[in-house]
Amino acid sequence: RLWARMASYQHPYVKQVNRCATVAFAPTAPFIATGTMAGAIDLSFSTTACLEVFRLDYSNPSTDMPLAGGAVAANERFHRLVWGPLQTEGMPHGLIAGGLVDGSVNLYNPARIIGSPIGAEPSDGVSSGALVTKMQKHSGPVRGLEFNSFSPNLLASGAEDGELCIWDLARPAQPSLYPALKGGAGGQPTAGEVSYLAWNKKVQHILASSSLNGTTVVWDLKRQRPVISFTDPNSRRRCSAMQWNPEVATQLIVASDDDRSPSLQIWDLRNSISPAREFVGHSKGVLAMAWSQADPGLLLTCGKDNRTLCWDTTAGEVLAELPASSNWNFDVQWSSTTPGVLSTSSFDGRVGLYNLQRAGGIDASPGTVDQYGVQQPGPKAPMKKAPAWMRRPCGATFGFGGQLVGFGVRPKGGAEEPAAAEKPSGTALTLMKVSTAVEAEVSAELEGAVSTGGSDALKTFCETKKSEATATAAKEDEETWGFLGILFEEDARRELLKHLDFGEVLVAKELAESEAEAEKARSAAEAEAAAADAVVAAAAAAASPRASTRSAAARCTSRQSGSASLARCSTAFASSWSMLSCHAANSSQMSGKFHRDMSAWS
Repeated sequence: RLWARMASYQHPYVKQVNRCATVAFAPTAPFIATGTMAGAIDLSFSTTACLEVFRLDYSNPSTDMPLAGGAVAANERFHRLVWGPLQTEGMPHGLIAGGLVDGSVNLYNPARIIGSPIGAEPSDGVSSGALVTKMQKHSGPVRGLEFNSFSPNLLASGAEDGELCIWDLARPAQPSLYPALKGGAGGQPTAGEVSYLAWNKKVQHILASSSLNGTTVVWDLKRQRPVISFTDPNSRRRCSAMQWNPEVATQLIVASDDDRSPSLQIWDLRNSISPAREFVGHSKGVLAMAWSQADPGLLLTCGKDNRTLCWDTTAGEVLAELPASSNWNFDVQWSSTTPGVLSTSSFDGRVGLYNLQRAGGIDASPGTVDQYGVQQPGPKAPMKKAPAWMRRPCGATFGFGGQLVGFGVRPKGGAEEPAAAEKPSGTALTLMKVSTAVEAEVSAELEGAVSTGGSDALKTFCETKKSEATATAAKEDEETWGFLGILFEEDARRELLKHLDFGEVLVAKELAESEAEAEKARSAAEAEAAAADAVVAAAAAAASPRASTRSAAARCTSRQSGSASLARCSTAFASSWSMLSCHAANSSQMSGKFHRDMSAWS
């Protein structure tokens, strides 16, 4: 119902709000937080900054997002905003962390914001309890900020000073700080000004940071030092964003906001000399990325060319493109609760939520120019690949003889390998045997009827099953067994026609056939009578003494062949005419015996 509701929207976006802000989706609830973006000025030239929480109601056809509570003022603007799933007493919706321009990291309790009075001016957050604490450690803008997915109480932050801080938020009001991570000493790589942070999706203690000087560093928190670093061997380009591959622990993708090199580079730490692959799609620098957790094959990017692209990381091509904005797109995020919903933030002062299924592929045609001379985009091509959340996780169908075939299933009680037992394959087919006591009994009865041999045993079996179906008022089974029993009748064709209500037609057809046979027999009898009359006449003519012996023999031979051609003539005809021909052929003096034979025949 949710997808059907979102598909009914007539606008290219599902929801939108006029804010120039960075966003963060709630991990378990239909909310979205926005923080005023640093480096942007609205039309009123306001220099204030605030944190707001909006409610996402997809059942409402309106595209507006209502506020879930009053806004909370911030002393500085935000560079990064994250919403962690850490739930403690008094924090049922988790914890919001914001990286500010002045180097501080603020922690907010969204439960104190949601439901609070909406006033004309933002509240200070201290009196309401929305601002939990303010952590001041960095010097310079905090652009790197992320919660650990394995341990939600761990928060990593990085800023312009190049230091990486790991905060323990088990007690949010009194966070503890682990020793700062900083490269450069003892020949270790220099981190530089941190532009992005990301925890590894497979290994809990691995953290990666990218810097504006083009260096990407992978840190091992157990050893408290970097384990590897790399830069582009061809050009020392700025790194603006970075994401770990959700499926492959050693792969990450790095983007650059440099207009001279707006490509995406996939690096494999097993060979960090050069990037393993490179994606080219943006015409200007890339500012933000987001890798889908619901489908590891989908990656979102946005940049200075005002475009937001969705990549198929397997094929390395653009799968879909969202409508372009009128200014730079500086932030993009996937929804944590609704697969396929994403948000984009632009410097044109708007935050929009989109449905990926309505985005479509690249324009199928170059489009047209309207009456004002503006190039309008052409129709969108359908997506080449269905997202993973739309695929059936499992399925099954029955076959003959109690066979069941399925995919993505695991037979209960089956002996399987531990690896296969964790997650059934979605492509391998599994053949199973389904048998119950009732089915086994019926099968034994049928096999006994077949082994007995003859149609009578099978007919009796069908009649028994028909009687059982009649007793249980199973009309469909009764009709089925009755139909099968007809096939074992002596005249199955006749009985089948009667069963199908063609009995009257069959009787009429048989009556017509019998009448036709009788008429044919009468015609044959009349033909035989006519032939007999002709024979008598011919015999009388042949008996005359003045008749020529040769001509009589020829006529008798002709009559003999004509007599043999009649199917229903008596064999006496052929015998008599043969004798007549022989007498005539011998001599004309034997006419007396000829007359006596003819008289006897008559």
